Amino acid sequence: MNFNVRLKQLRQKHKLTQSELADILGLKPTAISNYESKRNEPSFEKLIALSKYFDVSCDYLLGITDAYLPVGGEVLDKEIVDFFNLYQQLDEESAAQARKYIDYLLYQQEKENRM
Repeated sequence: MNFNVRLKQLRQKHKLTQSELADILGLKPTAISNYESKRNEPSFEKLIALSKYFDVSCDYLLGITDAYLPVGGEVLDKEIVDFFNLYQQLDEESAAQARKYIDYLLYQQEKENRM
């Protein structure tokens, strides 16, 4: 996935308009539009600012990896990243239901292990 697509997804996920994100980064309102339409690319400084704001790695923003952040020095494996990407598509209510179901599965697993 390319930088422009990742940026747009992250911006929308955080419910920001292009102008709002530009204000946060101290950019002109058209800057984010230009990034998302591939007319311009951010400077290293702005790329780092974006990664810090969205709490993702620059590698993720640039499409080098699908892992948001390294975990304990290791990059998440593809299965975890795929699961995480699916989870991120859920609305708040569905995400809460998914967590409850996972808690239930862990409870069942623990119960079976005690037998």
